[in-house]
Amino acid sequence: MKDSVRLRFVQPWTIKFDTFPDYALYEVIPFFWDVWPENFEKTFAWLKKHEVKTAIFTSSQVAEMVKTKFPVMNVLSVTEGIDIETYSEGKRLKDREIDFLEYGREIDHVVKYSVADKINYVKGKSNGKPIFSQQELVENLANSKVVAAYTKKWTNPEQAGDIDTLTQRYWECMLSGCVMIGHAPKELVDLIGYNPVIEIDMDTPDEQLMNIMANITDYQELADKNRTSAIKYGEWKYSMQRVMNFLREKEYTL
Repeated sequence: MKDSVRLRFVQPWTIKFDTFPDYALYEVIPFFWDVWPENFEKTFAWLKKHEVKTAIFTSSQVAEMVKTKFPVMNVLSVTEGIDIETYSEGKRLKDREIDFLEYGREIDHVVKYSVADKINYVKGKSNGKPIFSQQELVENLANSKVVAAYTKKWTNPEQAGDIDTLTQRYWECMLSGCVMIGHAPKELVDLIGYNPVIEIDMDTPDEQLMNIMANITDYQELADKNRTSAIKYGEWKYSMQRVMNFLREKEYTL
């Protein structure tokens, strides 16, 4: 029996590297992120092979699947965290220069906006590649009124399947005081107690966006509330405290 335990952050496609040589010497508690359907079989096989007693996942849906497949395993789901100090509150919405910012995942196949000539519409990618440095992204977020926010299930359903999970992009937007339009994953809504995203109207997206632009001051309260929620729930410190509490409940000595 292995007396010592190691908590390791892992991704399915590098799991052997991420956990070597600890799995040979200690009990390993894997902390998984980016577990997508293409990696399910590999992930489950590794959990079985190494007789994992306790595992942590950033996706609540994946955590539920593991609980079903391994009913005696201790399983916890916690959301991804972020360095909240990196992101600026920025100006009030009415004083920001960028009307609409798209960055991260491409959404042209999800919804096509045709209002570029009516507003200051900025894209953070060109030919599929980011055009901002990290610092430029932080500055542009703090200067943007509305930002597109979608999960991988929307933008890359072939890879995501039915997994609809929270990513750092939401925390980035919320910490920057932007209005988000698109879709909120359920685990974000459950975590903070409300939907911080204006769910997109797929039938009339241009009209919806222009209406938000015309009434941007009406959304300042939402933007402020979102920033407060992100400061409270978005920091890695919050997620890791949940992990520590969970491990203590399962009688691990920290």
